[in-house]
Amino acid sequence: MTQPNSATLRPIRQQDFDSIIELNQSALEGVGELDHEGLALLVKQADQALVCEDTGDIAGFVITLPPGSVYDSSRYDWFEKRLDDYVYLDRIVVSRDHRRKGVASRLYDAVEANLPVALEVYDTNEPSLEFHRRRGYLEVGQLEHAGKTNLMMLRAS
Repeated sequence: MTQPNSATLRPIRQQDFDSIIELNQSALEGVGELDHEGLALLVKQADQALVCEDTGDIAGFVITLPPGSVYDSSRYDWFEKRLDDYVYLDRIVVSRDHRRKGVASRLYDAVEANLPVALEVYDTNEPSLEFHRRRGYLEVGQLEHAGKTNLMMLRAS
């Protein structure tokens, strides 16, 4: 693999959809399912919808939603009722081949640049919780969803 600094961040394009969906479906322990229609709607509404491309492969992707989006998600709604000026990090996925190579950090750097970022992490996902705490995310509440406890987190820009 090449070094992460050789990777390129760019907007998601329709020709990326198959790869993004495959990548998303391989990470269902941390993100919800996604199909072409759902991905198209997310990208259309997104504040940012980016891929990290490394030598032609999609190493990872991130999608954030602005306030006021039409999105059927109890987690998004939780933040929508409490915050005004933020972006909701709906999902970020890094391919198994590109983990621990700085891809997630590059994607987070891009979305954290302008507004506070709101997201949730399952309380049982210690690696993710540790990553987010190191980046300055603080727990601002909890939400029970589908039998799991979501820690609602926020990082001020």
